[in-house]
Amino acid sequence: MTSLRAFFDDEAHDFPAHERPAAVGSPASPSHKAGTRLAHMAVGVLVGTTAGLGGALVSADLMQVRQVLGLSSIQAAWLSTSYIAAAIPANLRLIKVRQQYGLRRFALVSLGLYAAAALAQACVTDIAAMVLLRAIAGFVSVTLVPLCLFHTMQGFPTQWRLRGLVLGIGITQCAVPLARLLSPSLLGVDGWRSLFLLEAGLALLSLAAVGVLRLPPAERARVLEPLDLLTFVLLGGALAAIAAALGLGRFEGWLHTQWIVVTLLAAPPALLAADVIELRRATPLIDLRWLTHGDVWRFAAAVFLIRLVLAEQEMALGAVRWLGARPNEFQSLAAVMLASAVTGVLASTMCVNLEKIARPMMLAIGIVAIAALVDSAATEPHHLARLYVSQAAIAFAGTFFLGPALLLGITSALRHGSGALISFIVLFGVVNALGAAAGPALLGSYMDWRLAAGRAEQAARADTMWLAAVLGLATTLYLAGLLLLRVRRRLAELRTVERAGAASKEEASTAGSRWTQPRVVPAIGAIMAALAICGVVLILAAFGRA
Repeated sequence: MTSLRAFFDDEAHDFPAHERPAAVGSPASPSHKAGTRLAHMAVGVLVGTTAGLGGALVSADLMQVRQVLGLSSIQAAWLSTSYIAAAIPANLRLIKVRQQYGLRRFALVSLGLYAAAALAQACVTDIAAMVLLRAIAGFVSVTLVPLCLFHTMQGFPTQWRLRGLVLGIGITQCAVPLARLLSPSLLGVDGWRSLFLLEAGLALLSLAAVGVLRLPPAERARVLEPLDLLTFVLLGGALAAIAAALGLGRFEGWLHTQWIVVTLLAAPPALLAADVIELRRATPLIDLRWLTHGDVWRFAAAVFLIRLVLAEQEMALGAVRWLGARPNEFQSLAAVMLASAVTGVLASTMCVNLEKIARPMMLAIGIVAIAALVDSAATEPHHLARLYVSQAAIAFAGTFFLGPALLLGITSALRHGSGALISFIVLFGVVNALGAAAGPALLGSYMDWRLAAGRAEQAARADTMWLAAVLGLATTLYLAGLLLLRVRRRLAELRTVERAGAASKEEASTAGSRWTQPRVVPAIGAIMAALAICGVVLILAAFGRA
């Protein structure tokens, strides 16, 4: 029992000030040997891939899953929407849970639940049960993203930890092209079950890896309060309902379905009630006063707009099908998009520059606008090569912008304390997810409207991609305006941060904590090895090789 408790809990360690985390619930930042850094990097890639594929495997293969299970378009939409709708409110609650109960316990329990949900999905065929399990998986999946970030950050030398942050968030975004690349092989083995067998296998491998390789201990504090639950129900419920309406509105009819109309009318009062409660609290769940700053909202609007524009990729893939691409050509396109996405992550990681952090966002969305414009003119089968180039560019831009966007908000939040940092992380997760849901809803509804107006399918698709190009151009100009508004003040602030960081690095070189990885108890090691073997077996079974 003692060894089991020690396995789930972090050991106490007194870290020097420069190695302590910026917020409660996050791991410390000691220096590691090269081998340990490499191990953390590998675990970060594994956990990030697991987190990203959880949502991407179903959304990328929704048409095939619908055909195999005989679902209607609305039932199929619920499978992907329930995942997103549950993940959005989870951002509000789970950070405080991690802070109070400890990072390691939080990570191990979350990965165990995630694996169990994936295995259960592989065994059920009832649509109601599948939607419920997708919601559970979506709620738990939110915990995997910060776990990926923490490991990738530990994988870099102390002075390059921000590069690890950029790399970690980028890894999770490579999952969509990876899912498109893997899905034909998976669906050809055991249909939709193979998707969840792969998901469960990766989750078990991640659980074993996290169980063996500990993150540095994180500080804990009693932060949960009874009013947190009320705020979570009001704010989280309203956001989840909005996400559900965005996901289903196109299929059920925006103004012709009673529950969607009621949701859109009831969500604003619930959000307002949650805001009133939070503003009156001494220790709110999220710092709304900081979130109401103009810079924060302008940043959130920029991320939301970028996510809207990136939804053009779904329209373009529909154009590829319409132009008669064969299955092997889809596979080639998926491989090109994956390679471009990985290149975007690596380029973003290597080119991190805190003084020019808004420029990659402008470059990325400008690339998307130009690519969408090119896609809108692709109307003949011989234009397929043109779509390969444009989609590669969009895949690159989609991963290239996200790391700098995350850093831009974090560097601003750090100057306002740990409460602002936590609030920013919540904001970033919510805006990113809502933008990802709103983009297909907006562009898909616009295309449906053009079809209803009498346009041919390809013409309606071209009109939709033209709209995405216009939105991309407008977003680029918006980002340029933000850059002009704040560049001088931003540069001065960041130079101050860099000087403080340099002082910390100098201190770190002379006063390290000498923290090392605890040894794994043989019994625990055997359990983790068994979990890893089970994970490998499930992955092999997903590809028909077990």
